[in-house]
Amino acid sequence: MEITVEENKGLRRVSAWSVMWFLFHLTAVYALVHFVTPWFAGWTLGTLFPILGRQITSGRFEFLFTHIFVFSFGPALLAGLVNARLRHKAAQLVWLVPTAILVYKFATFSPLSVMQDRFSAAGNYYFGGGFHIPEFRYWQDLLAIAGVNSDMTRGMDQLKFTAFFYAGIGYSSAAWISMRWKLAERLWRKIQDWEEAIF
Repeated sequence: MEITVEENKGLRRVSAWSVMWFLFHLTAVYALVHFVTPWFAGWTLGTLFPILGRQITSGRFEFLFTHIFVFSFGPALLAGLVNARLRHKAAQLVWLVPTAILVYKFATFSPLSVMQDRFSAAGNYYFGGGFHIPEFRYWQDLLAIAGVNSDMTRGMDQLKFTAFFYAGIGYSSAAWISMRWKLAERLWRKIQDWEEAIF
């Protein structure tokens, strides 16, 4: 079966659009982690917990790094559900880039001690918790903490690499689920039915 010139142009146009949409969704995931993840952690610690009457004694960075899965995966999952309306299949593949970067970081990780197993040391470094980062009052305090606290460096690397991995998985999973079960259409129908019942 031969492909005509028009069909070949159409395939190139479709793949160019797919690449553009993939880059759009990838940028959305990186923007979510860069902007929403720290904001969400700060809002939870500074606004939500005081309303709920919960007292947290950990510092802001310690709180963010300790709960990095929730603060990166959750917003990305919600944003991925928006894809149900757009129906871009490219959104399902967004997890590949952060995963490839994290795999590279694992492969090139060098443990602090020769006695440590490279894989378990990398697993603890990129996925482990147990952060001890004191609260800071002034920028000088933050710079002093960052210079001597290895947990600060480990937490920042988790924010740079692991949080993007979590967000990529959440975003792609939500896109796949919403396209598979047509969640947007069902939700839209329920909203319309609810509006008709009220009005």
